[in-house]
Amino acid sequence: MRTITRIGTAVAAGAIALGALGAAPAQADGQATTGAQTTAAASAALGGCAAVKHWTGRVTQSVRVTNNCSYTISFQVKRRGPDPRCTVLAPHRSATAQWSRWGAQWQGIRWNCA
Repeated sequence: MRTITRIGTAVAAGAIALGALGAAPAQADGQATTGAQTTAAASAALGGCAAVKHWTGRVTQSVRVTNNCSYTISFQVKRRGPDPRCTVLAPHRSATAQWSRWGAQWQGIRWNCA
């Protein structure tokens, strides 16, 4: 009976640890990020030729991606809850995504989804 209790405790501790890891965003340096850091990292992902701006209003959150590259890019806005579809953006164009401020927190950009 003791062995079963120990195994159950180990499994429960492992599940709690995995749940905590799954809830936190992955960081290379182990530090928490702010929206500005996430936006800077997102725009640096394509060599600096794509600009990402995120802002929060009273009722909505918005993110604008501007393609300053000489080639077409694709991206997907990542947020809590359902993510919008992949967007393909021609050179020197921009696209804006907007959603309700409550319930769907901004998590970043996924590049090259198409």
